[in-house]
Amino acid sequence: MPKIFRISSKWLLLIFFTVMRAFLEMAGLALFVPLLLLLLEEDGIAKNEWLKRIYTGLNIDSFGTFLLLVCGVVMIFTLLKNFALHKINNHQNRSLLKIFSHYSKSLFTSYYNKGLLFIKENSSSALSHNTNTVCYSYVFGVLGPAIILAGDLILAILIVTSLAFVNIYIALMEVVLFFPLLLFYQMKIGGELQRAGKSDNEAKKSQWRVTIETFKGYAEVEVNNSFPKLIRVFEKGLNAISDSKERTESLRSISSKLIEIGVIIVIIGVVLAGYFFDSNGGNFRVLIALFAVATLKLMPALRSAVSQYSVIKSNKYTLEIIKEISKESNIDNVQVPYSKDSVKFDNKLEFRNVSFGFEERYLTITNFSIIINKGEKVGIKGISGSGKSTLLYLLLGLYKPLKGDIYIDDTPLSTQNRGEWHKRVGYVSQDIFIMDATLAENIILSQETDNDRLNLAIERASLKGLVDSLPMGVNTRIGDGGCRLSGGEKQRVAIARAFYKQADVFLLDEPTSALDNKTEEEIARTLEHPAFRDKNMTVVIVSHKDSLLSICDRIIDLS
Repeated sequence: MPKIFRISSKWLLLIFFTVMRAFLEMAGLALFVPLLLLLLEEDGIAKNEWLKRIYTGLNIDSFGTFLLLVCGVVMIFTLLKNFALHKINNHQNRSLLKIFSHYSKSLFTSYYNKGLLFIKENSSSALSHNTNTVCYSYVFGVLGPAIILAGDLILAILIVTSLAFVNIYIALMEVVLFFPLLLFYQMKIGGELQRAGKSDNEAKKSQWRVTIETFKGYAEVEVNNSFPKLIRVFEKGLNAISDSKERTESLRSISSKLIEIGVIIVIIGVVLAGYFFDSNGGNFRVLIALFAVATLKLMPALRSAVSQYSVIKSNKYTLEIIKEISKESNIDNVQVPYSKDSVKFDNKLEFRNVSFGFEERYLTITNFSIIINKGEKVGIKGISGSGKSTLLYLLLGLYKPLKGDIYIDDTPLSTQNRGEWHKRVGYVSQDIFIMDATLAENIILSQETDNDRLNLAIERASLKGLVDSLPMGVNTRIGDGGCRLSGGEKQRVAIARAFYKQADVFLLDEPTSALDNKTEEEIARTLEHPAFRDKNMTVVIVSHKDSLLSICDRIIDLS
């Protein structure tokens, strides 16, 4: 069954259970009616046709026995009803958790599929905040409350409708008193809640950014004494969050008090009306009792409805972000939909009249053409901003040329075939991607585990000394961002990663730019390993260091 229909069936089930919950609550209320008639009205059995039929049908000759029977039925039904409501609540929570997982994964995938340019142009902390916090707020701050709100409104309608059958004036009085309160809440308080929710989200997003940047740049922050300034920014964000929360809770408190005032007014109105206009005292007592029981259900339902509505308004901003998911046509795939056709690389890589820029008016690369033959070692150098790293991103297919094409043999590189191309490529960047995992997991990544390949990759990347020094060898965790490794060791991990995937094209982007001379020499020796001299190994090195470029067959100077 297609995914869209599976999601629709879940929603239908949620709607069904929401309606069922309202009817169960109403049924529980309705069962109190015969009990009230027995307790508050003389000859209650004789006056009520249904009670009379049951009483005579069961051949009960004692009022006390019948009263116990009715109480027992009410008690048993109440237990069964609450058990059913508990199960329904659990099912709805599980469904909401699945929906949260679906939206969070979909938004994560959506952002990933937009590509490197999109990620670079947007704050990573904001994208992370949207993927995790916003999706959670959407499901449990909009969808969940909407389900509860729907159930509360259905229950309120059922109660008012039932009261109308008993006494139309009481029902009308409740509508006349409660409707203006709800209308006032929507017009005056709802908008304030929505603005407070949006402000709260912006403040929390800023907090994510400040904390991530502070921890990531700890050394620079400490050396430059920047923490006092950052903590002031952090405190400003906390104040904004506190103000938004205080405003939201104040508005919710007002709404709750308005409902309570409305209920008291209705009760006073019913009591006065019953006293002055109902000459039959017995009927008056039953009427007041029925109204009191109905109010016990109606007031919590309306309070809950108003509360859930306020939660929805506070989290309404999430709808704008979640809409991004619906724009994606294939949001359930974790990877970009690559072609399964293999990409042959037997002869050459070619840039053919390639132009690229982040804006078309300002081109970083203009009409660039070059051929890199298979097995060739090519160095690229140039001044900062000349487009050295951009060339590698283009060759990886992470950037798309504004003009021209990149060819692998005679096949244009595209989003449809770059997945197969990546299987052949080992990429060593300036800022190495290191997970908070073991050394082995960081080398293997998503590949299948092969200990022989792992040991060979470690030997070729000159990591044997590091492995021997670690307490648990390759199974030692190397910390968040590789904090237990030196800069040179991180570079070797990336090189070992490329060897492990058995890449025959190595792209190195300033692999020694942040290293000292000694470490740079060690990396250079690593790149002189016989594996790099294989005639089928193609290497492209971006660097401004002549010592590193000396191992290349030729050098392209972009300056």
